[in-house]
Amino acid sequence: MIDGRLDLYRLPEESLRSIAAGDAGAPELRLLRSAQRSHLLLVLRSLVDHSGVAQARPPRVGAVASAESAWRLLAAAQRRDPGAVDVVLADPMVMAWALRLLRRLGGAGRGAAFPAAPLWADVGQLYALAAAAALRAGSEAVVGVPAHRGVVWVPGAGVVGPLSSRRWSGAEVRVAADGAVVRGEGGEVRLPRDLGASAPGWHPLPVLWDAAPWSAEPGAALRLDTVTPYRDFEVSPRAPVRVPGRRSALWRERVAGACALLARESPADTARLAALVRVLVPRAFAASTRGQVASSSSPDAFGAVTLSLPYDEAQMAATLVHETRHQQLNALLGLVPLVREQEAGGRRPLYYAPWRSDPRPAHGLLHGVFAFAGVTRFWRLHREFVTGDEARRADFEFAVFRDQVREVATTLLAGGELTAAGRLFVEEIAGAAERWAKEDVLPGPARLAARYCALRRAVWRARHMELDGAAARRAAAARVAGLPAPPLPGSRLRPCPAAIRTDTFGHVVRLHLGTPDAFARRWRKADADRDAVIGAECASVAGDADGAARRYAAWTAAEPHDAEAWIGAVLAGQDRSAAAALLLDRPEAVAAVRRAMAEQGAEPPAPLELADWLRGAVAAPGGDSGRSG
Repeated sequence: MIDGRLDLYRLPEESLRSIAAGDAGAPELRLLRSAQRSHLLLVLRSLVDHSGVAQARPPRVGAVASAESAWRLLAAAQRRDPGAVDVVLADPMVMAWALRLLRRLGGAGRGAAFPAAPLWADVGQLYALAAAAALRAGSEAVVGVPAHRGVVWVPGAGVVGPLSSRRWSGAEVRVAADGAVVRGEGGEVRLPRDLGASAPGWHPLPVLWDAAPWSAEPGAALRLDTVTPYRDFEVSPRAPVRVPGRRSALWRERVAGACALLARESPADTARLAALVRVLVPRAFAASTRGQVASSSSPDAFGAVTLSLPYDEAQMAATLVHETRHQQLNALLGLVPLVREQEAGGRRPLYYAPWRSDPRPAHGLLHGVFAFAGVTRFWRLHREFVTGDEARRADFEFAVFRDQVREVATTLLAGGELTAAGRLFVEEIAGAAERWAKEDVLPGPARLAARYCALRRAVWRARHMELDGAAARRAAAARVAGLPAPPLPGSRLRPCPAAIRTDTFGHVVRLHLGTPDAFARRWRKADADRDAVIGAECASVAGDADGAARRYAAWTAAEPHDAEAWIGAVLAGQDRSAAAALLLDRPEAVAAVRRAMAEQGAEPPAPLELADWLRGAVAAPGGDSGRSG
């Protein structure tokens, strides 16, 4: 409600367990949505009460003279038609705008990328909420609103304009019995009665998927947002962008196909998607053409997901399941803490997260393990509905994600950063991962999944773990002198973002399993381009041991200190020796000693040869395998 008491929320243990297990039902989903709505109302009321708002009145403010007046108009619309206000407040970008503004007014994050909008324009979006509510409720009103580059935001519906050429200007929304008109400096636009219909100057959010059959909320739908000013999680406001017709149709086809796939194979996931995700925001991501997807959710925009276009319906479905899990956890964390508060002045430990190239704190691991547990379950179910190449691909995905989820759940439970509720939550996930580990997977996909997981783990260590420099120099001197390897200490985490390169091995595997013809073309192109990296990975995935060895050797010759080439060569050769095991377990130690030898003017031996010499001298990964204090 707008002008009354807010509910208090309590989360029963059985609900916490249901959410953790991926079995959130209607009661849990209602609780999460309701809690987020109450949170939004508190934020809006705080904006109205904030002392800075009174001094931020836009020019030509029309009939609304203050933020308090806008709040009263919003409350009046709610009394007239509660459903109308619900639709407006359900727009995820309302929360995104409100939280950013509240932080701005409170001075939080000064120096960060706050919007370049004048304060009156930022505060003026409260009038846009009131106008949108009056419009939907049919309440007669005249409301002054801000316009960004001549575009007026109508929360929950779309945008109007452009009505001005200036960066910021005022506009007026007039709602009367005969309809609604938006007037700006450069003209006016009459809005259609059906706000879902296009009209000259009116740009509604197109529906990608009608969620009504899966949701108890009237008009529930999944929409595409390329126009609202607060759709970007990092920078706002954003001007509208045009999605070409073919690209727009592709989004519609892929989302509709993915939702139909979910409806057939996992109706419960379909219901959760319908309940929790309202808007998809397209984002550019060059690597999408290589089979990777960039997607994200934000606790500041409950119900919104930004993503690049997945390459097929199954990947789109998996991405939607993944982001629906993030929506659940974002809402849940507003009700119960799962990770302990950081001590004042303390530093969060960082850990290996298999699905990321950078080290992550426990909070990030928690989000990842919960989201990827949902993805694991999706591929596990999908295997039962497909055959041939698609079945092999699904087996690979299932095998990879179950391994990663199991590893991260173990890491979280071994640490001391979870609350009691957090331990209960992760134990549910760990239990599922243990059950999944016992399920059969086709031998080929299973081998490739194990190789992929080992590659990511070892490459992450090579990038972000560091052997003490003095210890590396001592070992280098001993090698040059022909002496046995001296004992080496464990490594420490030292994040190195500059060392990260885009993962291509996973994409090559997915091409090989899912679209063999495309894989063959990619391999031929790599060889024609003399791309040793892709060529080596293609040969490795195809089981061409000799071809992989030649190409990995070429890669190493071109980039002698790129540990990823050595790691890939060991895995491609399926070397089971103790030296190979050490190179995979402690690649950063091998790399550090090789660099130290080069600095001393000596020719370093081959990585595997050096690893063989270091056997027994290098401490096992143990406590240093991806954690820092």
